[in-house]
Amino acid sequence: LLNSMVRDSTIYFDLKLCRFDWRWDKVCTLKTADGVADFIVSTFSKLEPEVLHSLRILSCLGFQCDFDVIELLDSSSVESFQGISSALQHLADVGIIEIAGGLVEFTHDLIQQHVYEGFELEQRKKLHLQIGLFLGWKTSAVNLLEGDFKKKMYLSHSTNDISVISERSLLCIATDQINHAGPEFVEASQRNVFAAWNLSVGKEISASFNFGCALHYYDQGIAFIG
Repeated sequence: LLNSMVRDSTIYFDLKLCRFDWRWDKVCTLKTADGVADFIVSTFSKLEPEVLHSLRILSCLGFQCDFDVIELLDSSSVESFQGISSALQHLADVGIIEIAGGLVEFTHDLIQQHVYEGFELEQRKKLHLQIGLFLGWKTSAVNLLEGDFKKKMYLSHSTNDISVISERSLLCIATDQINHAGPEFVEASQRNVFAAWNLSVGKEISASFNFGCALHYYDQGIAFIG
């Protein structure tokens, strides 16, 4: 709150008095939120459009995401992904996210929820689909895609730049994104492909004896062919 008041010049340093002072008219009309998360959410209207768009992409990746995944998206030729990395520091400065240990995460789950639910469902599903297709293109699972649908993907990229991220992890993230988009948002001719992605991820997780999580992917896969 204090940082925000300084940025808005509600609190300022008076050179004549050699001390900090405040603008009484602004202080009297200042509206405070019920909590830290609510206050941070109230600052969204001050974000530049491109920064807000990057924030929405981050919200589609969940509460927490590997920084390497964000860099991979930022390196793509997909216009809607470009500039994410450059927006991170500003988002961290205003308290929306934290960057540490190779991870980018929201400072509060309510902030991520507010961002995610704050734009239209169709736009969210479109972003999920774009992210899922792009990350899936970086794995061998892309070989399952055929015809015109495959041509819509990002043919200028190869799988050579995923050494930092395991293909297994990348396919899991890509599959989650496709699942968030849902069967109704993808071409009917390719639903079997995404069912196969879910089957592949489910098998990998079953090998780790996490049968409850594996069942989730099996159910998602059935939804694509049901």
